[in-house]
Amino acid sequence: MSVSTPSHLGLAWELTSVTGWGVYGTHVLRHLALMERPVPVLLKQPARFSPDPLDAAMFAPYLRQQQALLARVTRNGQVVPASLDFPVLKTLLPGFRTVTAGRVFFGKPDLGVIFFENTRITAAEREAAKAYARIVAGSTWNLEVMRGNGVQHVDLVLQGVDPVLFHPMPRRPIQRGRFAVFSGGKLEARKGQDIVLAAFRRFHARHPDSVLITAWQNAWPGLAADIAHRGLVRGVPEQRADGTLAIEKWAVANGLPPGSVLDMGWVSHKDMPRILAACDCGVFASRNESGTNLPAMECMAMGMPVIVSDNTGHKDLIAADEAEQRVFALRQQRAVASPKAGWGTDGWGESSVDELDALLEVLYTDTELARTRGQRAAAFMQTLSWHHQVNKLVQVVSRYC
Repeated sequence: MSVSTPSHLGLAWELTSVTGWGVYGTHVLRHLALMERPVPVLLKQPARFSPDPLDAAMFAPYLRQQQALLARVTRNGQVVPASLDFPVLKTLLPGFRTVTAGRVFFGKPDLGVIFFENTRITAAEREAAKAYARIVAGSTWNLEVMRGNGVQHVDLVLQGVDPVLFHPMPRRPIQRGRFAVFSGGKLEARKGQDIVLAAFRRFHARHPDSVLITAWQNAWPGLAADIAHRGLVRGVPEQRADGTLAIEKWAVANGLPPGSVLDMGWVSHKDMPRILAACDCGVFASRNESGTNLPAMECMAMGMPVIVSDNTGHKDLIAADEAEQRVFALRQQRAVASPKAGWGTDGWGESSVDELDALLEVLYTDTELARTRGQRAAAFMQTLSWHHQVNKLVQVVSRYC
């Protein structure tokens, strides 16, 4: 097995500024561009991509190269698959499937990066996994699920944070005297925003000075249809003409007063620090996280006290030693029924509304404990910079190429 770093590395990865996958890919490209080798070769056109001016200048040659490569494999308007003489890193969908550029460009060899929620891996999916020399899991939970289902050629590389953007900084409140709670993630039952809304409704009744600031927009609004299935909230947010979800109107329909919930709409990643600097804490009550939950990690990097559900990918954020705990963990976790036929939910968890409400009260009243946990969280996130994590990813590629 070679341990030399390949000269080039293809990225069959869509860069965006508004999704976890897109942010991950952006940082992979940025840090590869700063290394001597491997030289990155972008294979997919970005979408909803708004880099800052310096990143735009850095990425310009790779974007031009991507267009030239695409033109080279296009014949009479049809894209013809092409083999490359260097490894290609592909984003994998559940079932170890790849799409678009991953079906056009084939590396020597192909490697995959995967995040998935369904714990039921079929024989056909195990066979599909063999197409990749190595697969990178985004959480310990994902790694263990794969190995427990017979997919053994797996390595663990967690996501990272950008310490230039996300680091402890002075607060910039939106209004004097408001206690601001942040919650992010695309709106769907899996992400647990119904749990957050139900708990915040109780909390706000006791503390009308509180406000819930959300980044809950969903690029696939149809996925939000299951948000009321657990009975904690009523209805689904309306979809506006521009495709965004009317989160604030939905919150009012669920018993919260106008102005108590502020949805930020679509936020470019580079603008998130300003929003987080206005907040006192972060809340993530996911029933499942395939990865480590990038918005939660970024809140932690800011030094904010953060509440996370003690299940699946979130477990990588929770300290084993309670005396050194860096988050507030929702320990009460009930089993979650399969959301659809053919799905497994081993390790998923349903957080308690009562426990979340109680933890919000702790954060509101015990500012010293909140500050201490936030400091530990920020220190932990310094060990998970994108620079460090992309280096780990390159080490995996180098071992198997």
